[in-house]
Amino acid sequence: MRVRWSFVAMLALASLGATPGAGASVVVTVAEDGGFSPDTVKAVRSLAVTELRARGVEVGEEPGGADRAFVLRLGRLDQKVLITLESLEPPSTIPDFAATHAASSIDEADVVVPRLVRAVLDREPFDKGARMPTVTAQESAPFRSRPGEGFFVIGVGLAPLGASIGWSYEARAFRLGILAQGADVGASFFGVEGAWVPSDSSVSPYLGAGLGSVGGNGGASLGTKLEAGVEFFRLHRVRLMAGVSAIIPFESRPGEDRVSWGLSLRCGF
Repeated sequence: MRVRWSFVAMLALASLGATPGAGASVVVTVAEDGGFSPDTVKAVRSLAVTELRARGVEVGEEPGGADRAFVLRLGRLDQKVLITLESLEPPSTIPDFAATHAASSIDEADVVVPRLVRAVLDREPFDKGARMPTVTAQESAPFRSRPGEGFFVIGVGLAPLGASIGWSYEARAFRLGILAQGADVGASFFGVEGAWVPSDSSVSPYLGAGLGSVGGNGGASLGTKLEAGVEFFRLHRVRLMAGVSAIIPFESRPGEDRVSWGLSLRCGF
């Protein structure tokens, strides 16, 4: 019995000794402040801590006993601010992964630091985390894409041969515009179309539908246009859309196919 109680006491002491270390398993430190004020450095560190906690990482305040450390470094490069986040396992001082970005100013830290945290946690390049609302000034040279903008559209029909022209306004998750589309075989379309664009990254699939005038050998009538495809270069000023469409008149026409299928490639600028 005495041996059993001694064993239990040893386990209790061991668990008590491990508790402080568990609370500080991950810490965030600032190794270089770049000459910025203490309040600015504290705010930048807070951005990293907030993003880590949002990703489910428990961050402690005391560096002692930490299993992993995230190290922030701020530097000045002419007019730019170099922000670096390193991940390392103490006592080693060699990072096992690091991500860096040159911000146009320290004011971009609220965009850059969370993206650096995601890049380090996911072990991926910083550029891969670009989204329409988080494109930095450095990434936007020589292009910049806002969350909502209008652009002209010109396209070519690949099967059957044809052409299209129009104008669209595209926001973060949708596109709305007018389009005129014709081909040497099948129905033509002129009307309003919209599309759901689910991803705000550089490449996204889309699903679209339109309502307007559908032309053919039997004249024009009201109809619809359905389309599915992929949009490339959403973060650029010039983008590319490849899609498969179906033009369907609401009135049946003798001697004509009910659905006119098409494969097209369009450019927005």
